Amino acid sequence: MNDTELYNILRAEIKPALGCTGPIAICFCAAQAYDAIGGEIESIDATLDWCMSAKNDDVAFPGSRMLGVEMAIALGAVCGDPHAGLEVLHTVTPEGEAKARKVAERVKVNPQWNLQELEIYCDIAVHTDKGTGRAVVSQRSDGLILKECNGEILLELEPDISAQSGRLPILKYKVKDFYDMAAGLKEEELAFLKEAVTYNRRLADATLEGRLGAGIGYELYHSQYQNYITRAKAYAAAGCEARMSGVSHPAMTCGNKGNVGIAASMPLVSIAEDFNLEETDLLRGIALSYLTAISIIHRIGKAPSMCSCEVAAALGIAAGATLMRKGTYEQVAAAMQNTIPNVFGVVCDGAKLACALRISSGTGVALECSDLALCNVKIANNQGVLGATIDDSIEIIGKTALYAMVGSDRDLCRLLFEKRSIFPLTSFEDRQKQ
Repeated sequence: MNDTELYNILRAEIKPALGCTGPIAICFCAAQAYDAIGGEIESIDATLDWCMSAKNDDVAFPGSRMLGVEMAIALGAVCGDPHAGLEVLHTVTPEGEAKARKVAERVKVNPQWNLQELEIYCDIAVHTDKGTGRAVVSQRSDGLILKECNGEILLELEPDISAQSGRLPILKYKVKDFYDMAAGLKEEELAFLKEAVTYNRRLADATLEGRLGAGIGYELYHSQYQNYITRAKAYAAAGCEARMSGVSHPAMTCGNKGNVGIAASMPLVSIAEDFNLEETDLLRGIALSYLTAISIIHRIGKAPSMCSCEVAAALGIAAGATLMRKGTYEQVAAAMQNTIPNVFGVVCDGAKLACALRISSGTGVALECSDLALCNVKIANNQGVLGATIDDSIEIIGKTALYAMVGSDRDLCRLLFEKRSIFPLTSFEDRQKQ
């Protein structure tokens, strides 16, 4: 095993993002397209993969209470900072947001229904009084591969093949490799993960103190039936609710997924407090949780048919919570195998407040399965979707999500996209009243 390569992968796959990374990818692309041309915006054409077209209508953006893909595009073009990566919306002002609302009415979205694979693809052309600026983002939420001004190429790059499902070097590693590395990292090598705790806890605290979103995290945290699992579920749900509500604090993402970054870390933070664990134990748990989640994300795809919050994050939590409490590799593998039948095949229907409920339920399942594994309870291998080993089971998850479920995901997105004409997009608050 190349420890250096695996450690570098872990560091590269963890970065801050302001807002939900699905629509933020659209904002980033629009900001790049406008930056290429400037001027007064007349109209915008956006060609998006079917997932981006249909699964980003129910989440708020930092600096705005309006929902919808059109608003994401307009907000990026009018207010976005093209040099800020996934924190593209840090420059939103009330004046800019008001202008973006009007621009959103002149945005046309064209879903790519003919795509043969699940992948991130965003091609936006901003038409202004100076001509047309165009940008293309592919594979990653911040994966800019083309930038044009009136047809003149300003930047052109090859897509990052390391971001393509099935191509990332992490896929050659096994869960035992993740366990060995997380268990063997030195204190100074773990230190960078403290930022993940700081970023994601700040989001969770915003909800727990102010009852943001639907109140899922808040009510779980203040429940009279609270225990260590309920508190862990509350922390995870609260971080997600703050992010889905458009709170202007960045999340620390995992595998380009903000909700996974929150879900795969915050339950472990809560457990560390309840069990009085050392900070080093917590950071080892997060390292294993994130490595596990990243591995699964790159198997199911960056624009997945399966819910990465429920599948990748839950398996990360199961692994990390077991390691934190001095579990052996065999117990980590058992915890993950116990978890898989409970979360396998849960579909992604887009970013929304309900993701907090999924994250909460996934956390509960993962921690119960970890508890059982620490008592040496394990589901027998080769049952149903379980393979002979945990690595075989993960391969089954990936192949199912990336190949078998492509058609059903396209059909689901068609239904979600058609629903937009029945339920017009509105503000975050008005949507919550529906």
